[in-house]
Amino acid sequence: MPDQPFDEIEQQLFAVSSGRMRVLGIRRTGQHAVINWILRNCGCVNTVFLNSCTMRRSAVRTCGQSELNGKFAGKSFALKKALEAYLTPDLHPFTLISYEAGYEAGELTPNFPDTSFSHEVLVTRSFINWLPSFIRLMRVMNRSSAAEALDISNGIVFEMMRYKAHLQAAQASNHVVICFDKWATMPVYRREKLAALGLYERNAGLGDVQKYGGGSSFSAFEKLAEELALTERWQTMVDDPYAHHFLRIAQADPAFMEVLAALYPDDIPVMSKLAQM
Repeated sequence: MPDQPFDEIEQQLFAVSSGRMRVLGIRRTGQHAVINWILRNCGCVNTVFLNSCTMRRSAVRTCGQSELNGKFAGKSFALKKALEAYLTPDLHPFTLISYEAGYEAGELTPNFPDTSFSHEVLVTRSFINWLPSFIRLMRVMNRSSAAEALDISNGIVFEMMRYKAHLQAAQASNHVVICFDKWATMPVYRREKLAALGLYERNAGLGDVQKYGGGSSFSAFEKLAEELALTERWQTMVDDPYAHHFLRIAQADPAFMEVLAALYPDDIPVMSKLAQM
């Protein structure tokens, strides 16, 4: 089995963890900011964060990056070695494991039973603010392609399908769902969600702009989190016919629009106005 060398260290991490949470979202929903906020308020000095893991595979082997006490610790065998040195007998870290491929249920994390997580958190974001951010991400990831190339368009449509499925899962879920738009703009909302997660407010601000994905889609690390227009990204699509094309694709999907109307009703008139430009 390709993941076998990691069983022992994962079982050790599971056994000593003082708390465990799992966060699920898709790329550019703002989940790294939410994760950092959870870790800042978890009440534990020692923390382990395994980022963007592959579902139903070893989290240590497949994570895209990791943090031990807020510092990058690598992945795969480098992370295994770091954990072996880090997990001393008297250390009981809070462990958070994240996924960026939407929500799925049922034994996602080998060596961590589903019942061992105190909470599962689904992070969502309004479509009108998510779409321009994801378009920029696809262009950054495909620098050798033209800005409207087929591979970029294909990647955007694929992630729109994942976005739709994630909203549908959030709508039906009994887990804690965090709307990034509200989280980013409403301190009272952040306090309410901390309470829902069984956490006390220790540092309920927005925190630093996170390094994952190169920081903010539109300003990288040039601005503080409080200065980012996180709920006004849709305005960048006003004069962007390419973005309007994807708005019309979404509008043509009744199931997409149904779940969007349920969770983000304010998106609908904005989409209609932009799509007509």
